Amino acid sequence: LKAVCAFVSLSLFCSGEALHCYTCMGSNNEDCNRQGSKACPSYSDACAAVVGHDSGVIKYCSYKSFCSQGYRAPGVKVHCCYSDDCNVTSPASLIFLNFVLIFSK
Repeated sequence: LKAVCAFVSLSLFCSGEALHCYTCMGSNNEDCNRQGSKACPSYSDACAAVVGHDSGVIKYCSYKSFCSQGYRAPGVKVHCCYSDDCNVTSPASLIFLNFVLIFSK
């Protein structure tokens, strides 16, 4: 029975489609997004976008465990999300969008 459960668990995990994330480096969000998205390795379960103060945007496949650590550095914003191509928007864009939504009511 344990062998059957292990096989079923493994086959469900392996048969699922890989998460897709934007994976790029650019001077801004639009520049980065032009490079497109790709299928992540099977062990990736999150997408991330990192924006440095005046240093551009990096987007990549990541891990929930990295995201849950709450990475912090001066002048750096990190955004993690968990669905296909969810890192299309960078943290700076999300902050602006939240500002617009809050004050447009």
